[in-house]
Amino acid sequence: MSLVLRNISHRFGPVVAVKEADLSAAAGEIVCLFGPSGCGKTTLLRIAAGLERAQAGEVTLNGACLAGNGVHTPPEKRPIGFVFQDYVLFPHMTVRENVAFGLAGVKNARQRIADQLEALDLEGLEKRYPHELSGGQQQRTALARALARKPQALLLDEPFASIDATLRRRLREELRLLLKEQGAAVVLITHDPEEALALGDRIALMRAGRIIETASPENLFNNPATRDGASIFPGAQTIEGAIKDGGMDTPLGRFDAAGLGDGPGVVVLRDGALRATASAAGRARVADARFAGPGWTVLFAVDGLAAPVRAGMETAPAIGARFAFTVQPSCVFVYSNQ
Repeated sequence: MSLVLRNISHRFGPVVAVKEADLSAAAGEIVCLFGPSGCGKTTLLRIAAGLERAQAGEVTLNGACLAGNGVHTPPEKRPIGFVFQDYVLFPHMTVRENVAFGLAGVKNARQRIADQLEALDLEGLEKRYPHELSGGQQQRTALARALARKPQALLLDEPFASIDATLRRRLREELRLLLKEQGAAVVLITHDPEEALALGDRIALMRAGRIIETASPENLFNNPATRDGASIFPGAQTIEGAIKDGGMDTPLGRFDAAGLGDGPGVVVLRDGALRATASAAGRARVADARFAGPGWTVLFAVDGLAAPVRAGMETAPAIGARFAFTVQPSCVFVYSNQ
């Protein structure tokens, strides 16, 4: 059982929103679609839901064609739940009435509603209206409404966008457990890398309408195929330059670039890649230092680099002090930038 989008392309007039994108999620799997605003994530999800007609490509669910090859199953007839970024709860309906929406004529509707109210910890809130709920309660109500239909796939468009950071961290842990219990194929949009890593069994990286890499967080960490994959982890920073004769020379040293060919390149430095040692002859000067617990995050201005680089230190150095770097090769990834 799985949701599969194959070779999806879509335009809005002259603007290419999605280009030859492939995406899949198996039953019980959470796939995070990650990328910056405007890269085509929401368009791809709307095509999967049937809210946009696929112009090219195919959408299948458990082997049945929902879109493509002359087929377009309307959204209300697709066994797919969709939770919008702003939840789209009906303001004139109570929590119970919102969850019940779309279940008219379903024989066991009352039991389904009761099950979802219990599963999402909404018992006791049944008679409240959306404006009487917290952001987390509104999110759970929208999820309960989508899940009450027992969808085979569930699509979520930035479900934490309107929730403060502290609550967001707690809710995403609860959401992952809940989604795993439901067993549906899940695709969740986010532009927050921390969120993608916390929720996704796999992460699909999207840029300029294309899905450029799809992998588990573990594989992205150990063997990222793209600079975006290497950069998704907190603390990553990049340095651009030129690759020549199998290496890339930078003010931080020469990095191995065997097999990449000559031309523009980029070095991705993961958190922990740089270790600073006090040196009067060092090319790095302390520009700023702030306590980040349990140590200090230090910004260094480096001779020859336009932007400062970061490194962690156990104690705060003096502003203006000179340092030299040693680089940990396991935390460094080099890519062609062509």
